[in-house]
Amino acid sequence: MNYKEIYEAYSKLKETLILKKEAIIKKNLDLLNKTDEMTIELSEQIKKFDLQNTQNDFTKEQKEELKALGQEIKVIQENNEILIKHSLGVINNILSGILNIVQQENSSYNSKGESCTNSESLDISSITEEA
Repeated sequence: MNYKEIYEAYSKLKETLILKKEAIIKKNLDLLNKTDEMTIELSEQIKKFDLQNTQNDFTKEQKEELKALGQEIKVIQENNEILIKHSLGVINNILSGILNIVQQENSSYNSKGESCTNSESLDISSITEEA
């Protein structure tokens, strides 16, 4: 494990998360699926880096670069989470609207298409004309 490997892995993760943000915004589900798969692969690779318990010979500048890159990744991921939550809210509202339309009406309508209250009886034209 050297600095170059670690930096490249984190850089790829950052690029993947930026691509994921674009996929969310453009509603590109295929690209979103691919970026999720890439993120999982990169996460598995990054898990193998034991930055806390190993003796590394990183310079102060390298440590700062990794820290800054980590902060950028964190911000991008937080933005992606906000976008996903917003998208789920929009989808939920759309589905609620559809379900309200499909749901059976509590009120009934007369022959003229006018709404009747529950206490009113239906005015069926064929019965009314014959009577």
